[in-house]
Amino acid sequence: MDYRRHVVIVGFGNLGQAILPLLRAAFPTYTLTAIEQHGDEARVALANAWGVRFIVRRIDASNYADAIGPLLARGDFLLNLAPAVESAALIQLAQQRGAFYLDTGIEPWAYALGDADSTTNYALRQQLLTLAKIRRGAPTALVAHGANPGFVSVLAKCALVEMAERFNLNAWRNRVPRSRDEWALLAADLDVRVIQISERDTQRTATPATGDTFVNTWSVDGFVAECLQHAELGWGTHETQLPAGARRYREDGRAAPAIRLATNGIDTKVLTWTPLHGAFESHVLTHNESISVADYLTLADADGRPRHRPTVYYAYRPIDAALAYFPLLAGGFPSPDDQREGLSETRVLKDELVTGVDELGVLVMSGRGESLWLGSALSIERARKLAPLNNATSLQVVSSVIGGMHWMIEHPRAGIVESDAIDHRTTFERVQKFWEPIQRVWTRWRPGGTELRFGDFLCRPPVARDDSVDLVASHCQTESA
Repeated sequence: MDYRRHVVIVGFGNLGQAILPLLRAAFPTYTLTAIEQHGDEARVALANAWGVRFIVRRIDASNYADAIGPLLARGDFLLNLAPAVESAALIQLAQQRGAFYLDTGIEPWAYALGDADSTTNYALRQQLLTLAKIRRGAPTALVAHGANPGFVSVLAKCALVEMAERFNLNAWRNRVPRSRDEWALLAADLDVRVIQISERDTQRTATPATGDTFVNTWSVDGFVAECLQHAELGWGTHETQLPAGARRYREDGRAAPAIRLATNGIDTKVLTWTPLHGAFESHVLTHNESISVADYLTLADADGRPRHRPTVYYAYRPIDAALAYFPLLAGGFPSPDDQREGLSETRVLKDELVTGVDELGVLVMSGRGESLWLGSALSIERARKLAPLNNATSLQVVSSVIGGMHWMIEHPRAGIVESDAIDHRTTFERVQKFWEPIQRVWTRWRPGGTELRFGDFLCRPPVARDDSVDLVASHCQTESA
């Protein structure tokens, strides 16, 4: 009865630090431990200031059980906030110890970029779905639950409910779906054809970034890995033709709900739309929610064949300072020992930011003619008022983590769960204040044909100039319809 619950954080970088003020407010009696491979003075000082036990150790496949296992007991939390620390391994360890588990993205021990199959988001998700089948009823592990993937799945459900009211669908009057099949039926009744997880980040410093440091508002390593992996997206039933060179995944001899493009995130550009910016050019980065949302909203017939599924993908425009370094990624990201001219360090921007907004939400597009953009327009100024140690981007992520932790306490034996399956109303209410102002904007914007096929959004590929590839130049027409 005297045991104090414990939160073990693997990774004390951007998110591991940003979550501290929210953890202290939401779970004031819990003790905190952070495990991090870098033991620099700044991290040590921050851990001491927030009363965090700090362990300097790199977690890998050979030591994770010995390093983490003794720290966990029944009812504790294991938060995996580190890149390249395998989700499947840590989930099983946490469940064996009776502890809860949460990560913000499904991780392998190491990423294989280029044309590799093993670390695509599709492959990583399939690994956990297989594990989930044999671990039903185990202590709850909520996977891929940050901002996106994560809270955007909650926003997608909220948007579908609002669209049902807008379109005055009699079958859904005063009725909210209670099962996965009902959510898929609602999406089909609404004729939802496209869900873009749409984001534009305009946070900036007082002066433009210069020199050899690659900066971003979240993990540079994670961002670069997404940029260099092949783009993946959920593939809708209204699509008539695969993009050139695309590969369709297969499950049990049938077409899976996702495809992989022949181009990586840097080279895959689409038009998207947000309330603050209208139409603009963005990059399609591989993300778990592109596959999980499409899968969750698949309406199948009696034989299991899909009758309706939307096309789902992440359309992202990072801060201008990050875009400026895209040309350096044409040959792959250098290792820390690589002294390639033009890039030697990376840094996440927080204290240096002076203004800007991370506009992040879901653009749910219906064949009925109207679309709904629902999401956040959180500014750096408001983020600082709400929580120290954060910028707008990190606060959107860690607030969702806190919301997920509350849900797990209420559902302690749910096994391995994706964000799409959790209660949308309660989770939205818990996280909402950290994402405000919330924008609900209806639009008739269309980039091309009324069928809303992926090719209507896709931009022309970059062209070679002077024997190099210009990865920053615009290749889209951005006039709104």
